[in-house]
Amino acid sequence: MNEVKNRLSALSMLDRAFRRLPDEQIADLYESLNEEGQAAVRLVASVVDEDLEMSALLEAIRVSVAKGRINGDLERMALLLTDQCLVDCIAALGDNSDDPSEENLREVLPAIIEEHTLPVTQVMLASVVTGEATASPRITRLLKYDDEFKLPPPVAVMAPPPPLKVDDAERLALKEQRKIRKAAEQEQARRRRAQIASSRRK
Repeated sequence: MNEVKNRLSALSMLDRAFRRLPDEQIADLYESLNEEGQAAVRLVASVVDEDLEMSALLEAIRVSVAKGRINGDLERMALLLTDQCLVDCIAALGDNSDDPSEENLREVLPAIIEEHTLPVTQVMLASVVTGEATASPRITRLLKYDDEFKLPPPVAVMAPPPPLKVDDAERLALKEQRKIRKAAEQEQARRRRAQIASSRRK
């Protein structure tokens, strides 16, 4: 059960990180890839046309990421677009790259952020967590609690406000009106019955 919970938490974190990437930055990441990398991005985004306008490609990428928490496209897209960021981070960690401590990560991440920006670095780190790397628990703590690297809290979905209650005085007045109208209708019905009965006696 904990494994499922951790998996869902990791995917949620990656989804939040990716959503923070502005379109301009996703476009820059795509343009920085070689032809093979760009082809892989289009494949994940189900785009066939190599000459598709960037705005349409970005929309396809967003759609694939939004739907990709189930089929793995979210992780694939994040890995493809932040590949160079990950390569640079591994190189900076050196001998500690297989199992970095939090101190190791804090030492190298500022330079990675300066080179690749914080949002891209957060996506890269979150994708490492979904990949269940040895350092995933440490990276998760950084993304959740470290003021320098953490993701903003998820945006709460506001529930619609409850319907406005009718003022008690107004409610009582409406109730009284219904009562008077009902009494009038009953009186009309009584008179009609009386008239019908009177006409039958004649």
